[in-house]
Amino acid sequence: MVETNYQKVNRLLHRLGGVYRDPSRVINDATSLLNSVPGQHLNPDISDLLHNDGTNMRGLRLSGTISMIYRSNTYHIPIDLFLPPNYSVRPPIIFVRPVSSMMIKQGHRHVAADGMVYMPYLHSWRSGTHNLIDTVTSMSRIFGEDPPVYARSNAAPVPAPAPTPPPPPPRYHDVRPSQEEQERLRQLERDAQEA
Repeated sequence: MVETNYQKVNRLLHRLGGVYRDPSRVINDATSLLNSVPGQHLNPDISDLLHNDGTNMRGLRLSGTISMIYRSNTYHIPIDLFLPPNYSVRPPIIFVRPVSSMMIKQGHRHVAADGMVYMPYLHSWRSGTHNLIDTVTSMSRIFGEDPPVYARSNAAPVPAPAPTPPPPPPRYHDVRPSQEEQERLRQLERDAQEA
């Protein structure tokens, strides 16, 4: 029997064992997104998220692609959407996860170099009025106006030249003191003989 999205999310939350303050809201919002058109290409799983302060968060992640329309063409942007333990008081944490044929656009207004998504909908998050479907819909619209990723060049990369091996260490009889050093040594020998 095929497991429904509700059953998947419920099972994953059960495995997480009380991580969430409001598990029913997490189940409802995640299931609603997974069952919607904007979230149809996302899949739930459990994952770790390492914060900038070094702390680690284990929680529910919805990963996959979201659609955006750019110049009348539909593109699929890979994302990871993490629900923090204090969701829905706090908004989801979202990353664009480019595949090997993509690169994140430098200086993108809504996506940092590490892929983290920053957008007004997340910044103005309110638990009572905001939800995951509207989050993904807003992100799709913003990305359609200014795509966060672009295709890497298909040109074959130029291989880096082989590193030049370091020269062998000098042999003892090859090491010769400079003229200054030779003169200083002679002066030391003369001073030693006079003493």
